[in-house]
Amino acid sequence: MVSSTIYYLNYVSKQISLYVASFFYLSGIISNLLCLIIFLSMKRLKNNPPSIYLLVASIANLVLMNTSFLSRIFLPNFAIDPSSTSVVWCKMRQYFGHVSAITSLFCSTWAMVDQYLLTSQHARLRQLSSVRIAHFTVWFTLICSLLHSIPLIIYNQPNVSRSTNMTTCSLSGNLIYQSYVAYFVIPFLIGILPTVIALIFAILTYINVKSLHQQEMRTRIQRQITHMVSAQAIFGWIGMIAYTGQTIYNLLTVSMQKDTSYRAYENFALTITGIFAYTGYVFNFYVYVAVSPSIRKRFQRWMKRFVCCSNYHNHGAMFINRTAPAYHNRKTCGSSR
Repeated sequence: MVSSTIYYLNYVSKQISLYVASFFYLSGIISNLLCLIIFLSMKRLKNNPPSIYLLVASIANLVLMNTSFLSRIFLPNFAIDPSSTSVVWCKMRQYFGHVSAITSLFCSTWAMVDQYLLTSQHARLRQLSSVRIAHFTVWFTLICSLLHSIPLIIYNQPNVSRSTNMTTCSLSGNLIYQSYVAYFVIPFLIGILPTVIALIFAILTYINVKSLHQQEMRTRIQRQITHMVSAQAIFGWIGMIAYTGQTIYNLLTVSMQKDTSYRAYENFALTITGIFAYTGYVFNFYVYVAVSPSIRKRFQRWMKRFVCCSNYHNHGAMFINRTAPAYHNRKTCGSSR
């Protein structure tokens, strides 16, 4: 009975890791690419400081999905792990994974802070919400994360586990830095700190927008951006709760003696939390479509244009001898706005 339960849990864990991770990876790539197109093509979003933060966060999400998520969650399902055989990829995966995670989390957090400034009743605070300050903050965050993560290049390398005899990419050679990453960077810098900051300023923003006077002063696109940032923050909190909980559990149980049955249950739980820890990096575009009428309309226009062009290319041969109808279809498809 116990052996069948262990087999079932391990089987379900593998299926979740394969199919849910595949869904997360493809959804994350598509979502963040569409975010880039949206923020770069919509003029009303270009000149808004929160859009700058969200744009950079989307770029960082793409890097994260193709480094950390790809190598740690997705590729192992196919028995592929370049980080266990390539020293260069091992170091670069860890480095760019941490840089992109920190950049994405804090840019999303700064977007929430900017919403508080933008909705403040004090003119001096509203003046701090500017494109110039947004550019400075983004570059400052990126440079700090690049410099802070340099030791990961030095100390990460493929190591053979004594318990499993498997080669994995991990920190080695410096116990002090290992402790710093395990007890500060992972649970606090990438988990608790941005979550608490975003939560505090989300509450303060909510208090600000309750003011009718401020609501009248804000434009429609500014209100939509507030909804976008707030909704994304909720998804980010879901991921951070999963990530922080998993990290704390690993720290508390690292020295425990675990039998086979316990490990099966643990593997099942950690598989789920490990995937859902990336929730805040995957579903941003879908959240924006749900809460922003402007982005939803733009997306609907894209889909109509795509369907129109697909129909034209698929059935164009039928009208090869009908010049006027073909020209009409091409014009309609190309000029859809």
